[in-house]
Amino acid sequence: MRKISVLFFTILFFFSGSLALAQQTIITMPSSDVLPEGEVILKQSNRFSPFDNGFVSLTPQVIVGTGKDTEISVGAGTTIENANTNVKLNLTAKKVFRIKRSMRLTVGGTLSPSLTEGKNPDSMIYAHGSYLVKETRTTLTAGGFVGGKEQMPSLTGVMLGIDQTIIPNKLRIVADWVSRNESWGSFAAGFKIRPEPTTSITTAVIIPNNQEDRVAFSISLSKYVGKVIELPKKDEKDAL
Repeated sequence: MRKISVLFFTILFFFSGSLALAQQTIITMPSSDVLPEGEVILKQSNRFSPFDNGFVSLTPQVIVGTGKDTEISVGAGTTIENANTNVKLNLTAKKVFRIKRSMRLTVGGTLSPSLTEGKNPDSMIYAHGSYLVKETRTTLTAGGFVGGKEQMPSLTGVMLGIDQTIIPNKLRIVADWVSRNESWGSFAAGFKIRPEPTTSITTAVIIPNNQEDRVAFSISLSKYVGKVIELPKKDEKDAL
């Protein structure tokens, strides 16, 4: 399993592209959160817009900690727009480097091939740093990405995020902004609510600065199911 996760992470870094939601996120950008080895989160992400004929996007996914602060996830996103349905497979991997107690460096990638259209896959590689301000319980994140949509790298941008704890383990205010070549970017803001320790609900509004995009609303439900996968340990005798 560990060899497979390393190979998967390596393959992803040979691609570039657009953001995907198939991992732990602030809202639209990947976060620095990472699961311990063998632990699993089940997540259902939904996005919709009632404007200009509207659209609905539904993305169930499974997020798995693969050890040594690495994480992979697999999901399938279905988008319904103008009576057309597009299904994309969402594959992600990331590695988190802990720098002291308050800082983290995260690098990762996404790959999203379409299962219904004959197009090149969307993909992305990114890196960002996050810093926890302990006095105010605020996490600040900043970084960049390289990508393109359905083609070789053609898009570079920056991503910024903030995560503010209001009630520990109960309520947080979150926001992120992702730049784009053709506009000033996309801004998202909302709340993360934890009604009980293993369940998290994120609600947000996503505001683009582009006439072609529409204001959208996002709601996701994450369920932590605990340590489900026992990854094999290397036998000491085999190492000799």
